[in-house]
Amino acid sequence: MSGAKPVTLGQGYSTIAVIPETSGSWVLPLLHERITSFENPIQKAATQLKLVCKHLPTRPISLWDSEYGCASFINQSSDIAADKLMRLRPNRVIYGAPPPYSGKGRPRSHGDKFKLNDSTTWWTPNETIDIDEPEIGRLSIRLWCNLHFQQSQTHAMNLIQVQRLDESGHPKHQPLWLGWVGLEMPALSSFWPLYGRRFAILSLVSFC
Repeated sequence: MSGAKPVTLGQGYSTIAVIPETSGSWVLPLLHERITSFENPIQKAATQLKLVCKHLPTRPISLWDSEYGCASFINQSSDIAADKLMRLRPNRVIYGAPPPYSGKGRPRSHGDKFKLNDSTTWWTPNETIDIDEPEIGRLSIRLWCNLHFQQSQTHAMNLIQVQRLDESGHPKHQPLWLGWVGLEMPALSSFWPLYGRRFAILSLVSFC
């Protein structure tokens, strides 16, 4: 085709970095490695996280994009001493805890379905708060506890919905869905600024 650009070989990379401050774009890269043809991004990320955590003095909170908000990443990183806050794609389906065993038949592995894009499947959240963020306005944050992906039913996850509201208190945009897997969960009001710190790494990626 006339004027078409030549096809070139692309390489995928995986970066683990420390974001030491609560604001600003200062990032300290720890590992920046190519994803080989023998591994995928989730395998590489889990391997890097495990290696890095061996040398950290305290248990970190790690932040992850929606590519890693899945059962595969939770399973592969379950033995790593790190809390995980992951963005979830809005078409994800997760499950509540199974009901108590009735004594008949095989015990259930899953509870009710929770479809992120279908509010008719949502049950009453465990906690709901409204906060005012100086830069983006009013937020409604909901928490559902003890859910899981179908393929990682032995690893419980807390689900957080962050919804921007207009001046009348109505939803302004599609909500942000986050999954938390860890030991001691931070205050619900801190999840929006906490996950927002992930974007500091974009300055590092742009520089690289």
